[in-house]
This record gives sequence, structure tokens and C-alpha cells, in this order.
Amino acid sequence: MATSVDAVKASDPWEMALIHRVIRRGFEQARAHVLAAGAESRAAVVATYVDFQLDGLHAHHSTEDEVLWPRLLERAELSAALIHRMEQQHVAVHDAVESARDALAAWRTRPTGVGAERLGEALETVSARLAEHLAEEERDVVPLIATHIAQAEWDRLGKTAFSKFKPDQRFTAMGELLATASPEEAARMLAGLPAPVRVIWRLVGQRRYQRFVKSVEG
Repeated sequence: MATSVDAVKASDPWEMALIHRVIRRGFEQARAHVLAAGAESRAAVVATYVDFQLDGLHAHHSTEDEVLWPRLLERAELSAALIHRMEQQHVAVHDAVESARDALAAWRTRPTGVGAERLGEALETVSARLAEHLAEEERDVVPLIATHIAQAEWDRLGKTAFSKFKPDQRFTAMGELLATASPEEAARMLAGLPAPVRVIWRLVGQRRYQRFVKSVEG
């Protein structure tokens, strides 16, 4: 029997749509940077950007696999088929990500035009597999989260995913979120951060992110 809303207070998982837009935008940008004229001359930094997108997707999906799906299977048993479909889609996306990592390693070592095309195709495959999954998750899973996952649990899930970024990727993660967010979403996100984190972002992180993006774009 599914756990009632009374037993688990409803949450507001508004960030899911924003995170998904960040992921979609990130892979579109990554592919464009790889295929851009002159990308081979800045292959190291472009590869770092692609690595970030692959790592970010892994952080998001692995946290859902480890935390979200088991809790929803326990609390929303009537939606078990949907949740298992989400798990299966993660496997398909993971396979595409691993192929992209292989293509990225080859291009990073020898950044040729042929290698760029192969990497671009691999990134496009990731995006294609994500398209159905993210849309279905937003339409059908977010309402389950809102009903069966408490706000404190949802907040911890986000912190767990963010903690999986390497230290040198965290400013990039913040920058990508803010670059994608609407003004209202950005304000809401920043308001939820501790004051010291907001200060560090304004004084250090924002400029570091902007320099990184500029170096990727060339």
C-alpha cells in the first residue's frame, strides 16, 4: 500500500525542471563546443567542459538510483512499473554516456576532425536518450516526489547529488545552474544557500566560472 500524504509531508520539487534544463543545455553546448571551428586547439579545456556534463549527469542519475527510486518503490507501489521504467532508461543513458566517455578520451588524446565528429555523435546519442526520459520524469515522476518524498528528504537528495562533483567542478555547477535559470529561479536558488556560500560565489566563483566558459568558447 502506498504511504499517505499524511505520513510523508508533501515536498515542492521545483528544482527538477531546472536541473533537466541544465542537463539538456549542457549537452547541446558540449556538442557545439566540440564541433566548433578551432576546437582542437583548445581540446583540453573543451574536454574538461564535456567531462563536467558527463559527471553532472552521473551525479544526478546515480543519486536517483541510490535514494529516490527505492523510496518511491516503497511508498508508491502502484507506480512501480513507472519507476522500473525510469531505472531501465537510466541504464540506456548510462550506456550512451560510457560510449561518449570513450570518444572523449580518444579526442582528448588526439583531437582530430574525425574524432570530433565521433564525439559529437556520441553526445547527440546521449541527448536523444535523455529526451524521452526527462520528459516522462517531469510529467509523471515529479508528482510522485511531491506526494511521497518529504521536503527534508528532497533537500538532502539535492545536496547528495551536488556533493558528487569534484571540488573544482562546483563553481561550474553553480554557474551552469544560474546561466540556465530564470531570474525568479535564480533568486529562489540563491536564497536557499548559506550566506557564506553566496559571498564566495559573488567574490570568487562567478568570475572563475566566467573565465572557464570564455576559455571553452575560445
